[in-house]
Amino acid sequence: MNQPEERVLLCCARTRLDAGARSQLESLLRHDLDWEYLAGVAASHGVIPLLYRTLDTGFPHAVPKVWLEQLRDAYHASGQRSASMAAELIRILDLFEAHQISAVPFKGPVLAASVYRDLSLRQFGDLDLLVHRKSIPKAGKLLVDHGYQTGAGLGLHEDPEHVAYLGPRYYVFVHRDHRTRVDLQWRIAERYFVFSLDSEPLWNRLVPFSLGGRAVLTFAPADLLLILCVHGSKHRWEALKWICDVAELVERYRSELDWWAIQQEAARFRVERMLGLGLWLAHHLLGAALPPEVSQRLEADSRLRRLAREVEEGLLPRGRERSRRLERIVFYLKAKDRWQDRVRFCWRYVSQFLKCVVVPSSRDRAVLRLPGALSFLYYFIRPFRLTAHYGRSGLARISKGLS
Repeated sequence: MNQPEERVLLCCARTRLDAGARSQLESLLRHDLDWEYLAGVAASHGVIPLLYRTLDTGFPHAVPKVWLEQLRDAYHASGQRSASMAAELIRILDLFEAHQISAVPFKGPVLAASVYRDLSLRQFGDLDLLVHRKSIPKAGKLLVDHGYQTGAGLGLHEDPEHVAYLGPRYYVFVHRDHRTRVDLQWRIAERYFVFSLDSEPLWNRLVPFSLGGRAVLTFAPADLLLILCVHGSKHRWEALKWICDVAELVERYRSELDWWAIQQEAARFRVERMLGLGLWLAHHLLGAALPPEVSQRLEADSRLRRLAREVEEGLLPRGRERSRRLERIVFYLKAKDRWQDRVRFCWRYVSQFLKCVVVPSSRDRAVLRLPGALSFLYYFIRPFRLTAHYGRSGLARISKGLS
């Protein structure tokens, strides 16, 4: 993080500045900054609202007028989009409730409102809803009946395990008019990632929150912290906003979090290093305050420090490209606590890929009707049908859905 623009972004990517960060930012803003690069990288990392709010409230005269106006326009556009999506989320929750479907919104508007305490401060592009697996077909049909279209190849009557096109744990819907995307998920992470919080205890620990005057249930802060840290590690922490999420959650709920219980839960799910990595990045990059015993434990983990350096070195450099899928998988394996979990991940990943490619679905049977005596041929037909349907990138899309 040697470029002044990158250090400016890290100073601004938080809702509160301490004296040290404020002093550093004042000094950095005296440089001849590349504002086009700064605005571009902030947009790519989803932190335009934080950048604009910090600069506008504390240092407006240090920013060229033309760039402050451009950041203001982007901030307002993002805020309007967030408000619109929050209203759409409430409409969907009301729809589901009227049809006795339990749904838990997470990330998106709920994360922005509960952790950042301001819808306009976190950018998001879709609505994530956790529903019970058995409710997926009914919930999906309701969305379709109210203007949403399913992703390519999706049949609502199919078993979620057989939805090869989108991955085995979620369905994607896009509204035909306002293009809002809704992801219906029935578990937090794919089975082969060897992490999925216990479903029933997770639902039992939900906490109420008011979104736009409507009461919604969402994840308890401790559960959300684990989810955010696993999600960031799974994607190699390529977006600064994911680190911001952890930092803001820690700052918002630090006095309420039971750190010993969180550590025990992370150990039970064998994601201690992923939890530690998220906390390390939030602390070292964005100044999130951690209890001394937590900081000491992080400092003592040499593998964690090496992973953190890898993230920091690739986070904001000029000319940065998103890592390839294989690089993300390798990083995820490094972040696992035990070699047994790495072996289990590889086995489950390969098994799930083969299952998605080979195991017939109801759509395969609908496309080509075969007599019962020849039904075994579906196992050979499916790979060819998928490739033909999606073109040369057919199998690659399935693999992308898995990662």
